[in-house]
Amino acid sequence: MNIMNNYKIAIIGGGPSGMMAAIKAAQDLGSGEEIVLIEKNDTLGKKLLLTGGGRCNIVNNTPINEQIKYYNKNKNFTKHALHTLPPNKILAIFEDAGISFHEEDQKRVFPDDEDSEVILDILEEYLDELKVEILLETEVDAESIEHELNDEMKPIFRFNINNEIDANETIIAEKIIVATGGISYQTTGSTGDGYKLAKHMNHTITQIKPGLVSFEVEDFLLTTLSGMVLENVEVSFKDKKKKIKEKGNVLISHNGLTGPAIINISNKLLEKSNYDLLRENDSENELFKEIINIDLCPDLTEEEIKNRITKETPINGTTKIKNYLKVFLPSNFIDYFLMTIGVSSNKTMASITKKDKNKIAQTLKAMPYKIENLLIDTSKITIGGINSKEINSKTLESKFVEGLYFVGEVLEMAGPTGGYNLEIAFSTGYLAGQEATKSLQS
Repeated sequence: MNIMNNYKIAIIGGGPSGMMAAIKAAQDLGSGEEIVLIEKNDTLGKKLLLTGGGRCNIVNNTPINEQIKYYNKNKNFTKHALHTLPPNKILAIFEDAGISFHEEDQKRVFPDDEDSEVILDILEEYLDELKVEILLETEVDAESIEHELNDEMKPIFRFNINNEIDANETIIAEKIIVATGGISYQTTGSTGDGYKLAKHMNHTITQIKPGLVSFEVEDFLLTTLSGMVLENVEVSFKDKKKKIKEKGNVLISHNGLTGPAIINISNKLLEKSNYDLLRENDSENELFKEIINIDLCPDLTEEEIKNRITKETPINGTTKIKNYLKVFLPSNFIDYFLMTIGVSSNKTMASITKKDKNKIAQTLKAMPYKIENLLIDTSKITIGGINSKEINSKTLESKFVEGLYFVGEVLEMAGPTGGYNLEIAFSTGYLAGQEATKSLQS
């Protein structure tokens, strides 16, 4: 049976941006009964539950004018959404429902319960109270979407959905908000559906790259230190004469390098790389640089390290170099460090040569690692998406198709780790819900 359902707004994708779009639109319309939220999973918010390691790093309290700098070429595009629903207003939505929050290092904000479930529960409660219709385990046929005029000469969208109950149900909506996510965490349903839909509606897609990703490094000795954290180091790579850098912790994993500084530098590296996950031929993908450097002593210059070693050698003459280096390095990292640069760990301070001292200082400031591979499965977000030039940043409406809106990770911009990406999902969803409703009422 082919059933016809009419809605004011159809939202495709039940993640954070889709849920927020539905909530805002229903609040502004005064009821959610004319809004349908379509999700292909059997539950809403699957990816939301993974954020912050399940603790839900919901926003970042860095001032908006500082935050937008992280979005580089998309900073002006991102600005309006973030100002429309800034971090304090996002938190207020949940605080009004009884949730309290606390701030941790680097201005990351978490619910006091430290459980993503509490955030999802509140979103679902809002949707329920507002009577938004929710279709779970339902897929949209992107190729079936038509934009046409109805009998009243009003523009509408018509498309087919498929689920276990109705194999070919037709939906009619005056507005569509696409909140399908990117292509990271594919087990949560983010499989690039929004790109197919956008292409069908004549939009172009920029290169789709894995974001916030870990690096595989072929270094057996390094991986024996799996679980060790190098705190407050600086990771960098060179772009012509400029050094691109990221400061923070690095975690040594069983197959390479991860941790905040690594996954944040991965975004900067991939933004400059000729890399596209949608390419059929992976061999065409190239990293901008294959070598990254870790500055193990970012608060000291190379010259200051050399001078300190020279100054302290006379009073530490009989001290073994591996014991002396504890002033610069974690104890468990020292033997590996010395083995890597070819300096005997049993040498005393009095017996190290000028060449040894130079090697130590140089490598403390720039320990090189070759990236053998990107660990795609660790990707937390998608870099790239629907070309920002084709979307109105003040409304998130398509410049090509009236009534078509894009929100969340399907958009081109991608932020660093620390709550920024969930924040942008909520902000863009809110803005599109607001503007789609405003357009209906005009």
